Order: sequence, then structure tokens, then C-alpha cells
Amino acid sequence: MPPRSVAARVLSVLDAVERASGPLQVTQIAARTGLPVATAWRMVRELTEWGGLEQQADGRYRLATRVWAIGSSAPCVRRIQRDTSRHIRELAAATGRTAYLSVLDQDEALVVSLAHAGRGTPEVHEGSRLRADASSAGLLFSAFDGPDGNPVRDGRIAVHRDITGRSSMSAAITDKAGAVVAALTLTGGRGEAWQRLRPTLVDAARTVRFSIYRDELLA
Repeated sequence: MPPRSVAARVLSVLDAVERASGPLQVTQIAARTGLPVATAWRMVRELTEWGGLEQQADGRYRLATRVWAIGSSAPCVRRIQRDTSRHIRELAAATGRTAYLSVLDQDEALVVSLAHAGRGTPEVHEGSRLRADASSAGLLFSAFDGPDGNPVRDGRIAVHRDITGRSSMSAAITDKAGAVVAALTLTGGRGEAWQRLRPTLVDAARTVRFSIYRDELLA
């Protein structure tokens, strides 16, 4: 059943675009939300005017920065960004690769902080959602679910390569109980020699973990 209230319709449009693997046409948004196409058009137009959606050159829509700004204003996200952004920038500078920190949000990896080393165009941005099977961070979150399942110790690594030649390597960041709560990732291309960069990533993950849990670890 399609959402009935105006607020529910607006939220369903945002949710459909946010959950998609890429930008959507209005007809696709209508199909995913169950809204009539005319209603979807109206919601999309109003959200675009407000700054919640942006239209690409091909006519498809994706989330705009205003939505990310609202989400990133949440205290937990602000604190993580504040405590880790310098370390992520240093990792990107030291390796010459894009580095980002993601956290588990439902069944996906949500990128909350990113530093680009300037080589090419980054595949992800702050606010990106990565499926468990489409990134090394997602592999960590899906494979290791904490002390009641299969805990990951600080520094555990996952590598992902896709059919386009892109690849990434992630190190798990755990809480005091050993559950994976975040992943620190480096991105690269085909044939990337990840073994050479592994020690640098592991050291950075330990530093980021300490920054996030400093008060608890020193207690």
C-alpha cells in the first residue's frame, strides 16, 4: 500500500533514492514507492527545490548535500568525523589513495568520513551506502557480527575486487567487546599490491579506534 500522508510520501521518495544503487528516474521512484507517477513527479520537484534531491544531466535524481548535512549533524556522526578526520587525511596522504571510514547502518556500510588523495575520481563520497557484497567494508560487516557470532580483532583485513578492476582493502575497527563497529578503507585499481599497504592501514585503524574509544579504553 502506498504511503497516505504527505510526510510519508516525501519520506518514501527519499528512502527510495537513498536505498538505490544509483540515481533513479522519476518513473523508477514511483515504482519503488507505489506512488502514482504524477505524485512522484510533484514530490521530486519539491524535494529538488528544497535541496534534498539533485537532478543529473541524464535526468535521473540522487540525494543532494542538504540531506547529508542533516544526517551528519547527528551528534554521533559529528563526533566520529571530528575525532577521525585528521587520521583519515593522513592515511590518504601517506598512501596516495582515497581513504574513508564507514559504519554499519542496517545491512550496509555508510561512509561518514572521506579523504581523497587526488588520483582520479573517488568512487564513493560521504553519505555513500555500500552493499555488503560490493565493498571490502561491507564484507567485514557481513562476515563478522560481534562477540556472539564471529568477532573480529582490531586490524582484521578484507579485500574486495570487482569486475571493472576497482578494488579496496578495509581494516575492521572494533569496540571493547570485539564487535565490528566501523571499517577503515583504502581504494585502488586493478592489480593493486594491497599486501604492501596492509601494515599502514592496520596502524591507521588502530589509531582511529583509539580516537573513537579513547575515553573507554583509558578508563
